[in-house]
Amino acid sequence: MATLHLICGTISSGKTTYARRMMDENPALLLSVDEVTLALSSVIPPENHDLTTPLVKQWLMTKAKEAMAAGLDVIFDWGFWKKDERAAFEQALTAEGIPHVWHYIDISTKRWEAQIAKRNEAVQRGETSAYYVDEGLKEKCVSLFEPPCRDEIDIWYTPEE
Repeated sequence: MATLHLICGTISSGKTTYARRMMDENPALLLSVDEVTLALSSVIPPENHDLTTPLVKQWLMTKAKEAMAAGLDVIFDWGFWKKDERAAFEQALTAEGIPHVWHYIDISTKRWEAQIAKRNEAVQRGETSAYYVDEGLKEKCVSLFEPPCRDEIDIWYTPEE
């Protein structure tokens, strides 16, 4: 039976890299909110990101169910920053009988800072379409992200320094 993998972690923690490694080991469909919102950035300005994200997540959930019905694992590269969002998702998935596994990218502050710098350089060179993480976005992330407790997560991944 197909499984839904939910990756929790702050911006630039390595969620997409982790997801792609998972895909190398087992065929899966990667669904990313950022991919969709960045693709629509010419018609949906960044200041509307927080308003459009719930709609994008709804649509991606529909696509995930379709893929899983066809037997394909799905990976949500969404972040799941808030404890209440994770709890609501857990409750809904359990109620619907959707097999799922929670993953958390537990990254040190030092590594996080280095990854943000590397990502920003790649964005400036046009090598990636990821969000540029300026000080304002970084502060927003720090203020909003609620790290999970061990009992919320099935796979706790800590990248090596």
